[in-house]
Amino acid sequence: MPTKSAKPEIQEALTDALKSMRGVMSMNPVVAPQIEQFWKAQDHLLSEAEEYSRLWFKRRHEATRTALQTARETTTGDNPDPAKTMQAVADWQRHSIERMVEDAREWFEMVSRCAKHVSETEADAIGESMEAASKAAGKSKS
Repeated sequence: MPTKSAKPEIQEALTDALKSMRGVMSMNPVVAPQIEQFWKAQDHLLSEAEEYSRLWFKRRHEATRTALQTARETTTGDNPDPAKTMQAVADWQRHSIERMVEDAREWFEMVSRCAKHVSETEADAIGESMEAASKAAGKSKS
């Protein structure tokens, strides 16, 4: 059971802990631009990934619909023509490869846009952090 004499010790320990955090807390103006840049970049990257995914799924749906259509064309009828069947499958495969190429192209474009965005905004945040550090250093000298 704590005694009344322990209470000042706890208060003193808490005060010491808060004093030790003073240095970290004074860095807030310096790290604030970095933190803000990080979360804004995350939001931007998520938006880019969402758009890429939307288009990717659109192509997958198209692939599924055209595969079903090709399957119907090649398996129905009384007298299927092997040459027409081979041509229909080849056409579907060609379009499928085109979709995969589009996937890769859009992926590389998305990654490039994301990398550019992050590097540009990181450079801006570093500049803001340096300004904040200079201001903080100027205040501490006064």
